[in-house]
Amino acid sequence: LEAVQKRAPGVSVHVEAFSPFTHLMELFGYEQALLALVDAPKLCHEALAMFTKVVLAQVQVYRDRRPDAILVSSAFAGAGFISRPMYREFVLPYEDEVFRAIRAAGCKSYVHTCGAIGDRLDLMAETAVDGIDTLDPPPLGTVDLAQAKADFGERFFFKGNLDAVNEM
Repeated sequence: LEAVQKRAPGVSVHVEAFSPFTHLMELFGYEQALLALVDAPKLCHEALAMFTKVVLAQVQVYRDRRPDAILVSSAFAGAGFISRPMYREFVLPYEDEVFRAIRAAGCKSYVHTCGAIGDRLDLMAETAVDGIDTLDPPPLGTVDLAQAKADFGERFFFKGNLDAVNEM
């Protein structure tokens, strides 16, 4: 990071951290983690709180390197994986804590979530995140960019909205 900043001072340099929810999914496996959200929610909250501490430590390491932005990768937080109520319970509070720490570190944050997030943009707006990536349009996602810009364009910066199925 420091080498890139020295060699290309005009380039916006971003780093990545994985969301607490992604850590949960990856550690326990997708099927087991999703079942645990229903069967063992208390255990999931305990694990998510621990994973949040790990991500916050990573943010502190990044803070000293002064990246222009920190991407929080949260690929499994879309409607294709979990419902809106589960997003509110198991993703939003933990990611918001990370976004607030990123802001306190003097960086911009943005979140990457795959697929269908049109039903949770308003919930994302309740957090301290600065931007949203990928905003997949149909058929992969559920975000109409014009509507998202009308509803949340003053709140977020947007990155993406490419129809990878039909454009590629």
